[in-house]
Amino acid sequence: MTQTNPRSASPDMRRRILDQASALLAESGPDGLSMRKLSQRIGTSTIVLYTHFRDKPAILDELFVEGFERLHGDLLAVPDNLEPVARVMELGRAYRRSAVANATYYQLMFSRCVPGFDPSAQSRQASKAAFAVLRDAVARCVDAGLVAPGDPVEIAHTLWGTLHGLISLELFGYLPPSVSGQARLEQAIEVIATGMRVAAPNTETPGIPT
Repeated sequence: MTQTNPRSASPDMRRRILDQASALLAESGPDGLSMRKLSQRIGTSTIVLYTHFRDKPAILDELFVEGFERLHGDLLAVPDNLEPVARVMELGRAYRRSAVANATYYQLMFSRCVPGFDPSAQSRQASKAAFAVLRDAVARCVDAGLVAPGDPVEIAHTLWGTLHGLISLELFGYLPPSVSGQARLEQAIEVIATGMRVAAPNTETPGIPT
């Protein structure tokens, strides 16, 4: 993904470059990251940066992948033995926690916040692993007859889009100060869960004679 000189590159310096690039983006915004500013922040020369990364887009590409790896890890941390629909709801909570904890990464992953940066095709593959966790959780609900029949991929895309839209409103400051992002998420996942659930066969609905 990133061409470097293996004889001169240092894993510790590489990590430091990525951490400081992320911090610079968070502090200064999309226009705040440059190789010159980054080298000054680290206290080294731009030559050292180019030893580890081909150019600025290569650094951003690495952060893009790392963001999805963090999201994937946070989703995998949700217990696998929960009731299927409850697990989908918990994945929604984990998604928000990950986004809030890694807000700079999240913006880079989804908002194209840095002008001119376009993730490589190889890097875009990183998003598939995170989506697969949600897709598989939805498929388990469908297979168990707990939700209306449908394509798990399409259902998962709808869920992902709902979560992403609500979390983006929170991260980008579009929710009123008096509104809790966590509270809004809880409302959303309750509505989603209610809409997903279907009565199991031969289950009596309260108030309706069978």
